[in-house]
Amino acid sequence: MNGFGTMALVSLLFLQTTATPPSQKVDEVVAAVSKNVDTFWNQLPDFICNEKITSTSFESGLIREQKIVESIFTSSRKSGPQRQITTIDGKPAKKNAKMPDLPVNWNVNFGFAVQSTFTPSILKYHNYSFGPKAAEDGKLNISFETKKEQQGIKWNLAGKNLIARDAGTAWIDTATSQLTQIERNFFNLPNSLSRMSASSEYGPVTIGPNTFWLPKYVRMESVERDLRKSGVYLAEYRNCRKFGAEVTLVP
Repeated sequence: MNGFGTMALVSLLFLQTTATPPSQKVDEVVAAVSKNVDTFWNQLPDFICNEKITSTSFESGLIREQKIVESIFTSSRKSGPQRQITTIDGKPAKKNAKMPDLPVNWNVNFGFAVQSTFTPSILKYHNYSFGPKAAEDGKLNISFETKKEQQGIKWNLAGKNLIARDAGTAWIDTATSQLTQIERNFFNLPNSLSRMSASSEYGPVTIGPNTFWLPKYVRMESVERDLRKSGVYLAEYRNCRKFGAEVTLVP
């Protein structure tokens, strides 16, 4: 899988489809979500969002260093994901400014959580089951974990390609088969880390004539071998819309 930044993760999300009754088997629920992923990839147009990245390192619970970067984030089929940085720590950025050094820089791909869990080619590497909680407010939860024998998924973590060993929970909207929230814990980690997790939340966004469920945020948390030291990388997205000639990039 190809991605950008520290983690080699695939990108993006999926399109709304038909309802998923809670009475369905877990394989049927997963198949419906996975079908959305495949349909989404074929229909999502180039789009643009406002992005805010907050990168923070901690020691003994206190902030050691923090950097806040705001940008115009674009996703294009031709050129891939790009950023035009507009402010750094609240100050206007120079023209064509590059991403500054961040205290914590996982720089995960915009929608990796969906694709790395539900894209059709990835299903065979996971086990899926209904979570311990019953469906609530039109949602159900699905537990997932990579199969012990799997060799097909690898994460690039801290510069090392490691076979994926992870597990998590996904919350699915039963009326649309859409992912609303996901949490993942990574287990096969580089020697520099003792714990690492990822989470994301999704909501409907109208782009062109269709509605897509895009991430509101992507959050990565890590704890070093020195348990006093930890870090959080949080990327937040808002005002997502179709990218076109009518769009003017401004700070």
